Amino acid sequence: MLFSDILAISDLSDHPIILTGHLHPDYDSAAACLLMQQFLKQCGINAQICLYGKMDAHSNAVLQKHGYDPETLFAPVPENAWLILCDCHTTTQPGKVIACVDHHPVMDVPDMPVYLNRSASSAGRIVYHEAAAYGLQTNRETDFLTLASVYMDTRACSSTKFQAADKPWMIETAARWNFDLPALERDGLCLTDLTQPADLLAQNDFRAYTFGKYHVASSYVQAEKEEAVPIGTLLECCETACCSGAYDYWVFLCYIPPKKITDVYLFNRDENAWNKTRHVGILSRGNDVIPALERKLIDR
Repeated sequence: MLFSDILAISDLSDHPIILTGHLHPDYDSAAACLLMQQFLKQCGINAQICLYGKMDAHSNAVLQKHGYDPETLFAPVPENAWLILCDCHTTTQPGKVIACVDHHPVMDVPDMPVYLNRSASSAGRIVYHEAAAYGLQTNRETDFLTLASVYMDTRACSSTKFQAADKPWMIETAARWNFDLPALERDGLCLTDLTQPADLLAQNDFRAYTFGKYHVASSYVQAEKEEAVPIGTLLECCETACCSGAYDYWVFLCYIPPKKITDVYLFNRDENAWNKTRHVGILSRGNDVIPALERKLIDR
């Protein structure tokens, strides 16, 4: 179990315990850290959250609407820190990684004392489930953070990442606390502000990966209508960023939730060409698209 395994680590109190997420954290990564912080406090461990990079505008706005100040979650990691990763399994943060809670497929399991990576609607949901199983106290705030993390990380439960088994808990939790489910569903769609400049839109929710000798970048937009997306201009910006950033590939995704469509555009720098595939359904970038590309590249 996650919390018993973490607490079993010797000399835990001799180091600053830092909670951090992936570079450029989203709502789920932040929520998982906030949940972990609350539950560890019940165990007598004061952990500090040190996110890094830049949070996407939508996650930032939703956190603020829910009463959190995202700026307070970003801080440098102190020396001699021990890290607990939330919503990721690797990091460029300094310090020693002692544990991770993730829900993204990996080809090579990282070497660390506590490693928990399983399919789940959100990383926040894993932290919450593990805390409840360990007997820690949940409350209105932990329930809301977890519920919101599911909606935000599954595009309002429409992504392939969503676990249908979570639905009864979500309905019961929302009813018990009188949470506004329609508002959570709207937030969870994570619609992109398409009025932003094209160069910013092209790098919306930017992520970078390294698979062997290959360097891959990825970004996406999400819109209600396909015709509202200036896809040609965005792909030109991605292509420029790919070449100037020395990436081998760029994956750009265009989600249209009302039509349940995911368009995946893959730029190959060597071939100087884009390949487009259209998928029926809302694919998960972290669970479907990027792992499939990783397997393809590693097999070469």
